[in-house]
Amino acid sequence: ETRRRVQETVCGAAFWFDGLFGDKGDIAAARSSYGRVELSSEYSQFSGSTTRLRFQAQVRLPALENRLSAFVGLDNEDDFVRDRSQGRLRTRTPRQIDRDEFLAGLGFANVTTERFQSDFRVGVRNIRLPKIFVQNRFSYIAYSDEEYRLLLRSTPFWNNRDGFGLTSSMDLDRALRQDFLLRWASAATLTQETEGLDWRTALILYQNLRGARALAHEGFIRGATRAAEPLAEYGVRSIYRHPFLQERLFGELVLGYSWPRIDPALPREGTYLIGLGVEMPFGTRPETQ
Repeated sequence: ETRRRVQETVCGAAFWFDGLFGDKGDIAAARSSYGRVELSSEYSQFSGSTTRLRFQAQVRLPALENRLSAFVGLDNEDDFVRDRSQGRLRTRTPRQIDRDEFLAGLGFANVTTERFQSDFRVGVRNIRLPKIFVQNRFSYIAYSDEEYRLLLRSTPFWNNRDGFGLTSSMDLDRALRQDFLLRWASAATLTQETEGLDWRTALILYQNLRGARALAHEGFIRGATRAAEPLAEYGVRSIYRHPFLQERLFGELVLGYSWPRIDPALPREGTYLIGLGVEMPFGTRPETQ
């Protein structure tokens, strides 16, 4: 019932908003809206406990030749604005300040081909003190065959806090078997307001357990070149994902162990992390996404 009500609310808003750009809204496009609601809680010996509520919705606006879309959500602004989302395995960095804020805006698909895609987005964050952000994501599949795929992405952006910046990332995938995928993922961000390069690299093994169940194991290293401690953290994490209620709800368990450090004068000590979460997807994400 909750899933249905969320879907209807998003569809109704999409239908009304699309009508602003044309004679009337498109019902079929409104019904194709999709997104997710996520509630998670984690405890880390280093960072303490955190509970988060995230929401994301994406709607298509066919009134402008199917190139325009709208997005709305509650998420970490650095993940979204800087294009530094780490997927299902993302957690706080040792020096990251939590800034889960309301985000909304418009996206425009500039160029879309089989190998190249360019998406321009402009939006606002924080309802009480609105701040504008702009970004343009360029994605290019440099190589692909039955076993390998190399995806390159570059995202120049501007926002009120960091000024101008650039995030570059690379994903190299290797299909080991039908149910195993190995990925080397790296990303780095440089901005006007921050010193040095904020970087992260990881090796991730994904396993399909059938029936919408899945496992992922990750070894990662991250840091910043001009920080007091350039090597911020390294460690390992695993996540197990399990469906409930005929895949209307998904539960997640995250376990990790890492060695973070902010002050180079202090010894680096190992810390554990445990997290639990539930996710409720709604709508149907297009196959082309």
